[in-house]
Amino acid sequence: MPRLRLPLVLLLPIALTIILLILFPFSPSPRSPPPQPLPCGAALSDAADGRWVPTPSPAPPPLYSPSCPFHRNAWNCLRNGRPQLAALSWAPARCGGAVVPRVDAAGFLAAARGRRIGLVGDSLSENLVVALLCALRSADDGARKWKRRGAWRGGYFPKEDVVVAYHRAVLLAKYTWLPVENSEVRKDGIKGTYRVDVDIPANDWINVTKFYDVLIFNTGHWWDRYKFPKDTPLVFYKGGKPIEPPLDMHNGLKVVLKSIASYIEREVPRKTLKLWRTQSPRHFYGGYAFQSCELFIPLHKSCAAQFLV
Repeated sequence: MPRLRLPLVLLLPIALTIILLILFPFSPSPRSPPPQPLPCGAALSDAADGRWVPTPSPAPPPLYSPSCPFHRNAWNCLRNGRPQLAALSWAPARCGGAVVPRVDAAGFLAAARGRRIGLVGDSLSENLVVALLCALRSADDGARKWKRRGAWRGGYFPKEDVVVAYHRAVLLAKYTWLPVENSEVRKDGIKGTYRVDVDIPANDWINVTKFYDVLIFNTGHWWDRYKFPKDTPLVFYKGGKPIEPPLDMHNGLKVVLKSIASYIEREVPRKTLKLWRTQSPRHFYGGYAFQSCELFIPLHKSCAAQFLV
């Protein structure tokens, strides 16, 4: 029987494939390099998972001078000669003992180019914003004060078109002083009450929810008998009516936080970065509470525990 002969044109693709395999042996595609770890302090978990440690010696100089125009005179620790508290740095657990680096003012402004950053809360947030404003000013000589849209204080940095501002809202919710009738003290000693509308944000920030690209909230340091003693208590309202049965201060705080969080989720644009900062047992130097906390060594767990009860 005569042998079958395949046309050469049909053998050509097979031949070319064999030649390519000989000349260029198959090898798997190179794997993409593993992602580089985030810098210390850049991961989301770094803000909560870590501990305070003494700042490595020698301690760096202040980021700003006593002449910073964003300071309030009474709060200018450098100008008033207040002794420095413990020099502490935050060491995230994943950083192997390394601490979060100091603020890079120029890098911060470059990263925030064209954005608006707002802080809403009590004097803890005010302290933070003043320190941040003074630090950022070191990278922009043209920085100037900015107090628009109801801001208590703030700054504008023209080099990168950045706004950083603070809105004072110590309870976050709206509260109003209601004196007793005829200015007479009641038999129970009440001089008047503060009406707290748990479902209405304070006027200081209710109209800025769509202005900022970043919003940082805090409250806590005013929820104490030192600020609202028994003769001028807080009375909580919802929907325009007193909450029954009446709430004590601790439970009132819980209701306000839940209500304001719901408002933020509902009214603040989804694209806005929303952050919450906690309280500080050391916020009041020699103040009304937590005098037993040491100021010059890392905070002990027992002291922090009494603050969180």
